[in-house]
Amino acid sequence: GGKGLVFPAVPNEHEWPSAVRICLYAFGLIYFFLGVAIIADIFMDSIGKVTSLRVQKVDKGKPATRKFWNETVATLTLMALGSSAPEIFLSVIDIVKKEFHFGMLGPSTIVGSAA
Repeated sequence: GGKGLVFPAVPNEHEWPSAVRICLYAFGLIYFFLGVAIIADIFMDSIGKVTSLRVQKVDKGKPATRKFWNETVATLTLMALGSSAPEIFLSVIDIVKKEFHFGMLGPSTIVGSAA
């Protein structure tokens, strides 16, 4: 029973029976994994909406419909942004926590995710 940022969740939690703690932590893990799955599903749906946008242009006197975005470029760009979001948020949290002074976590996180 150490002092962590999140765990133990309540004081004297280490004195609880192991079965109770296992059930609570398993429920928490399942809850958060379902949350991540829902967010990822929404994110992938938004990529589909962005890449399916079509525009009409007049080409040689005839209207022509074409895709506004190159699907590959749009998907790769949005996936890169989505996969780097945790590092970006971690860097922002570090900067705000240190009252907008330079911290080692922020730049290291961004550089490490780009490697």
